[in-house]
Amino acid sequence: MTSKGQWSEKVVLITGASAGIGAALSEIFAKQGAKVALTARRLERLEELSISLNEQGYQTLPLRCDVTDQESVQACIDQVIEHWGHLDVVIANAGFGVAGAFKRLKVEEYQRQFDTNIFGVIHTLKSALPHLENSKGRAVIIGSVNGYVSLSKNSAYAMSKFAVRALAQSLWIEWAKLGGSTTLI
Repeated sequence: MTSKGQWSEKVVLITGASAGIGAALSEIFAKQGAKVALTARRLERLEELSISLNEQGYQTLPLRCDVTDQESVQACIDQVIEHWGHLDVVIANAGFGVAGAFKRLKVEEYQRQFDTNIFGVIHTLKSALPHLENSKGRAVIIGSVNGYVSLSKNSAYAMSKFAVRALAQSLWIEWAKLGGSTTLI
């Protein structure tokens, strides 16, 4: 991402863009010339980031999106297509970590972890796939070292990252045949 020309006119959608890695990636892509759809549950944080970047001359679109809700994700992607006409890169970044000893954690905490970290990625990629096929675009999945090595009191998070690593490996093969690409970070 060193050449503004490389990202000029490219449309990038980032989930979980209201803080952390997602916010940092949003700034990097915008400053490299991409049009960036900023998505997360906290619209007020997205709007602050969007205003800041737009005032600097970059193009962003803040959209409230709950990755645990397929309809919410589809609505966001539809708005991006309506606004910019295409989609080149989707970064499935939204996620969080549940920590605690297995004995203490409730099944509902595992479910909440999986709803965001696994099914949120699936919802995002399912909605984006037709557009990524059209653009021969890229799906980026944010993983973790915990997708390779689990630590004590980290089973829920590690399980979710093991799952997205497996998904990325499968999609890497499948989507290459469609002309697209998949990256696990």
